[in-house]
Amino acid sequence: MESRQTPTTRYKSLLKYFAVRLCVAVTLGVILLGAVEYYSYRRYLPAAQDAMEPAVKLDLAEGGSASEREYWREFEQANKVTYHQYVLWRRNPYRGEMLSINQDGVRRTLHTKCDDKTFTVWMFGDSVMWGAGSPDGETIPSLVALDYEKAGKPVCIVNYGEKGWANTQEMIALIEELKHAARKPDIVLFYDGGTEAFAAYQSGRADVHSNYNSFKNFLDNWGASQKAGFSYIRQTNTYRFLEKIAAKTAFHNKKDATPTTARDTEGLSAAVVENYVQNMDVVNVLAKQHGFRAVFAWYPNMAVGHKELTPYEQEVLRMEYQKFPDLGLMYQSTYKKGREVSHPDFYYLGDMLDDQKASLYVGISHLKPEGNQIAADRLFDILESKSSTPTAAPGAVSSIHTK
Repeated sequence: MESRQTPTTRYKSLLKYFAVRLCVAVTLGVILLGAVEYYSYRRYLPAAQDAMEPAVKLDLAEGGSASEREYWREFEQANKVTYHQYVLWRRNPYRGEMLSINQDGVRRTLHTKCDDKTFTVWMFGDSVMWGAGSPDGETIPSLVALDYEKAGKPVCIVNYGEKGWANTQEMIALIEELKHAARKPDIVLFYDGGTEAFAAYQSGRADVHSNYNSFKNFLDNWGASQKAGFSYIRQTNTYRFLEKIAAKTAFHNKKDATPTTARDTEGLSAAVVENYVQNMDVVNVLAKQHGFRAVFAWYPNMAVGHKELTPYEQEVLRMEYQKFPDLGLMYQSTYKKGREVSHPDFYYLGDMLDDQKASLYVGISHLKPEGNQIAADRLFDILESKSSTPTAAPGAVSSIHTK
């Protein structure tokens, strides 16, 4: 005789049936989301890597040596930053065979001796000064120190350069170092130009640091991210992946068909140079107070000057312009106005490589060791001339020539 299910038994059976299938559906959903998240991470991982990586890959593909490959391996390991008060970021400590960074985030400089009596030069700048593309012994600071060594003049050179730093960050870093250093510098050198133009191009405004809009957006939304809710979803790779897909849809393109306000390159570049001039005046006040000479120089850039570019350099420039449309116009306009700055301690070096035919660049501004040597020799001559001349009269103010 067949047993008949009671309503309660039938209900439990259905509930068990539903629970099993719900568990299966949830598991499959989690696996699918995980797969999409991983795919999104791998698909857009290159976007978060160093901007000059394509140029590096291209250079290595054309016959990079074992030592070059080892350098770039260490560079990738050391290319991590941590929050640093007031200046926002500095690299983490790192110790390798070709690249070393101390606990303060300062890169090692060779051929230098630092004590209470040695002639001391502090060098500030972005990744060009820091030495992206060169081992410790072939950065600009190390090569300038080598020039002093060859001249039989002991020197202490400290490389305070950091990737992506704009001049205002450098000035703040100088203030912090002056507050805490036992040995004040005799000369402070600022080596700039590229980041000033790029940061303004990136954000649409002057006197900001690199990735200003990203920092601002993060902090503007920081309060909301601390509250309970679903704001964390925006931080997932899947969400960003879907955003990129949405940006390519016909509906999205139709919605954004109205052109945005064109970048005022001329006005923006003028503001960049005016800010730099104001920074020079502030640094000169610090120089008078602390007894050092300030020297400012703008480095060469593939987008400016008249160097005959090699096929490799032309390809690097093409890749840069493909990634950042109209960036060349911003560089050219900013450097043109920078050339017009009139100040006894400002040196425009944008055309320093015009007579060079060899391949010297490893990015739009970064130089290979051979290029760093040319820059170091020029800076050594400038520093030597400044160390033997009297300080400018107090109150000297810089200006911009108008034509």
